Amino acid sequence: MEYKFKKYDINSSNISDKNKEFEYSIDYDSLNKNEKPLYHFGSRLWTPQKIQELIDESIALEGTEELEYQVEGGHLGIIVTKTDGVAFFDLTNREKEEEDFIWAFDKFIEFLQDFKKFVQENY
Repeated sequence: MEYKFKKYDINSSNISDKNKEFEYSIDYDSLNKNEKPLYHFGSRLWTPQKIQELIDESIALEGTEELEYQVEGGHLGIIVTKTDGVAFFDLTNREKEEEDFIWAFDKFIEFLQDFKKFVQENY
């Protein structure tokens, strides 16, 4: 695993343990400067099933098809293509029109598989 994932407690102190919610994300301090927007990948809504759906939808792309994805409860937009790679957009900076960084398709799938494993182990 190239990235350090983290489970953030997003509850107030008066919430009982059985009602707690967590945000699954990447440790901000572990990201290099160019990939800092990846921190917005975090969401309390991630489940292993949702991550697998994103993996499956991405793998199913053919030719120059693209998949536009916005992290639910997060501030990251992603455009997935097999041919041009995967572009990441920090949605908190709406004035910027170009991607913040691009990954190769295989790197994105590997990242999702690692993230899914982390969420499964910490859900």
